[in-house]
Amino acid sequence: MYLDLHTHSSASDGQYTPSVLMELAKQLNLEVIALTDHDTVAGIREARQRATEIGQDFIAGIEISTRESEEIHILGLGIDEENEVLLSATGKWMRERTDRGIVITDYLKSIGVEVDYEEVKELAGFGSVGRPHFAEYLQKHGYVRSRQEAFDRYIDTPSFHKATDRVLPSPREAISLIHQAGGKAVLAHPGLLKMGKRWQESLIKDLKVAGLDALEVYYSKHCKAQERCYLSLAKRLGLGISAGSDFHGEKVKPDVKLGMKVEDLRKEVLI
Repeated sequence: MYLDLHTHSSASDGQYTPSVLMELAKQLNLEVIALTDHDTVAGIREARQRATEIGQDFIAGIEISTRESEEIHILGLGIDEENEVLLSATGKWMRERTDRGIVITDYLKSIGVEVDYEEVKELAGFGSVGRPHFAEYLQKHGYVRSRQEAFDRYIDTPSFHKATDRVLPSPREAISLIHQAGGKAVLAHPGLLKMGKRWQESLIKDLKVAGLDALEVYYSKHCKAQERCYLSLAKRLGLGISAGSDFHGEKVKPDVKLGMKVEDLRKEVLI
């Protein structure tokens, strides 16, 4: 299959509007695309409308940030974006993200980096302010040579997280919320988790008991060995299989392209 079940638009921290993202998917002949913006469903209506207009198969989704010893992302696929419980939660998260933008600005100023928060908001456009927008600001104003350097030096350090991290729901809470909204819950990019293999497998088993539906086996930064490992684990635990690039756009993640070509996935694909 040629598909992508993990993408981001300007409704969160992606480069392209939901409409343009659907157009890019159509140009690439993707069989199906899911929009999974961070902690928001704000872009789904626009994406679905444009997808319908151009004949692009579309899945409504979300990527929920959770925490359990480390940050863990849970994708919700096939959700009802008008579900009242989901909308209440995403509204709360968006308010917290706005507050965090100000906290990040204050933190950077405290370590000698002058930031104009209004300019950062302009870089974010209609989406919520996130770390990629601060990275873009730091590069634009000469504090770093690349966005990755911005993360390494300023906005992905232990002191940064200690000062700015917001309280996140647990993975189990995210799974329950996704199910209430009629969706399937997928553990995103397990290969990026920092915990050891034994602890990771234990976590996945626990989340399976809590209702986890699938693993994102195929991911843009997973190597072949990781794909084989997670495919085997998913089959052993009776979990579904998903595939996504985590596309944000060339300006945000220049090394991640839209679309995943995965052999023999049709028989096992989650949706």
